[in-house]
Amino acid sequence: MSIQSFAMPASAYLNPTSFENLEGINFYVWLLSHVFANEKFLAILAMLFGASIILISQKAKKEHLRSGNLQYRRLFWLLIIGVFHAYLLWYGDLLVAFSICGFFMFAFRSKSKAYLFRAGIIFLVLGSVLKLLLAYSIPFWEAGQFQSLEEEVWNPSAATISYQIDHYTSSWERQMLIRVPEALNMQTKVFLSEIFWKVSGLILLGMAFYKKGALTTKQSKKYLSKMAIYGIGIGLPMVIGGVILDFHYRWDFELSYFYFSQFNYWGSVLLAIGYCGLIAFICKISTRSFIAKSLSYVGRMSLSNYLFQSIICSFIFYGHGLSLYGDLDRSAQAVAVLLIWIFQIAFSTIWLSYFQYGPFEWIWRSLSYGRLQAIRKVD
Repeated sequence: MSIQSFAMPASAYLNPTSFENLEGINFYVWLLSHVFANEKFLAILAMLFGASIILISQKAKKEHLRSGNLQYRRLFWLLIIGVFHAYLLWYGDLLVAFSICGFFMFAFRSKSKAYLFRAGIIFLVLGSVLKLLLAYSIPFWEAGQFQSLEEEVWNPSAATISYQIDHYTSSWERQMLIRVPEALNMQTKVFLSEIFWKVSGLILLGMAFYKKGALTTKQSKKYLSKMAIYGIGIGLPMVIGGVILDFHYRWDFELSYFYFSQFNYWGSVLLAIGYCGLIAFICKISTRSFIAKSLSYVGRMSLSNYLFQSIICSFIFYGHGLSLYGDLDRSAQAVAVLLIWIFQIAFSTIWLSYFQYGPFEWIWRSLSYGRLQAIRKVD
């Protein structure tokens, strides 16, 4: 999903009709990515981040370390890495949001599974309600405020699109003139109104599911299969229903942005839970396949792969590299994604045959523990 933010103006991520054409193969690429990926893998990542908070706490206890100190150092350095990532490479960074949400959600780590699940749902509901309340408040907005928001996030003018393309295909220094305000907007207005509530809720759900054994092979096949069937079975029609309404009402800003987006908001949570159940079910059967092992290497280097994707994509699309921003349609972007995936699977497999951690994992771990960690594998 991230490549859409690298390759095209930001509005095209939310409203696919705002830039280029949405016909033929481009339509099907968008449809498949939106229905099966958009917000779903963010949800999985957030839940796994919640699970990692408990994992680190358990490990700290075994090593006779103070869990709080280790966690807060870990989250602080993730915040710093995220700030550099957001302002120097890509405004769509999620590391800052994860670190801040993790800082607050850490206090819930010792709660029961039921408590964590309820709290996670409450946070998700709050995020949903806030957007609906914002929609209900539209009649009370100042004159021109609604139109300004529509042009900013949904349907920018030709001049605005030209401005974005011009800056992102220029020198790295000139890119900063547009990247800095975009990143700041993501980390303030968008974070407080949307991201904080959803990511926090998902972190808590991740804690609950981890304690239940549903993110590992500890749960029964029956439980994991139910997760997959109910999550995908309910979530998928919900997301598709939202898409049908978007096209029926011709991507009307008020309807699609404030109301129909709720279908994907909740559908993505259910689909993410379904995906987790399905993957855990498959892994319970066997983890010895080549695909499973290769993907596990990518997962063990998730931070490095996340940052390397930004380095690669910024070189492909921005002015300090190939300057293809605004030039590749969605079908070409899909080919680029496939090539990047193949590279990262191969790179992760080779790297972890020599080292214990990915390069950025090693830096993050060393900073968190306050000392250099051994990185080479010991035979």
